[in-house]
Amino acid sequence: MTNNINTFQFMIENRKVIIETLNKNVSIPKAWDQLREKLPEGVKIIKYNTFKGYVKSLNVINDILNEKDEIVRTKKKLSEEIEKIRQEKKELEITLGKVRQEYKENLVQFSIIEEQKKSLELELNQVRQKLPNQKSIPIPKQLDGWGVQLKGNYYRLFKKIRGKVKWIHIGKKWDPDLARKKIKDYKG
Repeated sequence: MTNNINTFQFMIENRKVIIETLNKNVSIPKAWDQLREKLPEGVKIIKYNTFKGYVKSLNVINDILNEKDEIVRTKKKLSEEIEKIRQEKKELEITLGKVRQEYKENLVQFSIIEEQKKSLELELNQVRQKLPNQKSIPIPKQLDGWGVQLKGNYYRLFKKIRGKVKWIHIGKKWDPDLARKKIKDYKG
């Protein structure tokens, strides 16, 4: 039994040479003759009839071992891809950490700017309260015989002269001195 194991083990170890020789030759006897030249130590271990009996089994085992080799290559390739993906993941995690840190810094800067904005708005409101309000100055309905009107954001004077309404533009702020000067300029 150990002789058969040694014989078959020898055939498996040299399967590539044996299968290649079998594929080149159409018949097993021709392949046997060529193998005796290629593997002279095999003649001591294997007899022709034993070789002939193991050829079919060797073909099946060769297919299985080829599939195994392919699986091993695929596994190695997948392992390399997994390692590459792990490396990319690490790099992306580092980048994500940097982005998160920048986001936190930007958020702090934004909150500082918001506080400054609120402070400036508060100061602006205080300044506005200190300024005299234009609406708090009493605006007369008439000045020197001319009517006073606020149209849009502008003050103007109006008066009917010889059947037509005449207008004098004053400006955005009511100024009675300016109004009197413009009336005087209009009268000539």
